Amino acid sequence: MNSPKSGVMAKASSKEACHGFREAQQAVLTAPFDDMWDTFTNLAQFYLLHFDDKEIGYCAMNDGAELLAFYLEAAWEDRAEILLGELIESLKLRAACPSSVDPSFLSVALSLGQSAEPVALMYHSFIAPEGHEFLGLRLAETADHEAAVAFAETAIGAPRAFLEPYFQERIAKQELFLHEDAGVILASGELRSDLWRERHAHLGVIVHQEQRGKGLGYLMMHSLIRECQKRDFEPLCSTEPGNAAARRMIEKAGFRSRHRVFKIQLSS
Repeated sequence: MNSPKSGVMAKASSKEACHGFREAQQAVLTAPFDDMWDTFTNLAQFYLLHFDDKEIGYCAMNDGAELLAFYLEAAWEDRAEILLGELIESLKLRAACPSSVDPSFLSVALSLGQSAEPVALMYHSFIAPEGHEFLGLRLAETADHEAAVAFAETAIGAPRAFLEPYFQERIAKQELFLHEDAGVILASGELRSDLWRERHAHLGVIVHQEQRGKGLGYLMMHSLIRECQKRDFEPLCSTEPGNAAARRMIEKAGFRSRHRVFKIQLSS
């Protein structure tokens, strides 16, 4: 027997209009969400979910027809499976990308999905760095912007159109650190304040291609954890499951994986 229609509609909106629902969603997460995936969500198309004239939640979908966010007010959670089924049909959704820190979204996506695979491992730090070598780091300044962008563009192949505003924001917030030798950037490290939870920071490291495999990434991560201690922040980070080198570096620095972001196929 077919499930009854919920009568809920998704209306294209802005992330600003969905802010109240996003705050409510953050309040029920079991741990901080990965900030890079949160960045992907910020770039997606937002929808307010309506029943009659009442707003009851929101969702966000990227250009690949992947659902990156899905939240309903508590009174509507019992209709979540019906609603998501309707969204799959009306928005032509191909996949959902929930995290284990968001059990409601994860469970309803799994109930309707065809297959699931982890696409990001989320780490928390359990071992504070002490008694080990630390790198000399300095905060990047406005004058370092072009060099930092060029370094990252070469080292990881990210597009300049993304890197330029991204590093401009990191420098303005004093969240970008450089490790250099004779004025040449060997590695950069980010300490990004979590936008939703105070006293949490997400760490990221980029190492010069010629310096990889020498332990520099571990020392950068280790040194960034110490910077977190100075600022009284709890450090967080993430990587892709298939990035074995990054996983070794992160785990050597004292992090342990607690949560995952999954991609769940919703249609063939």
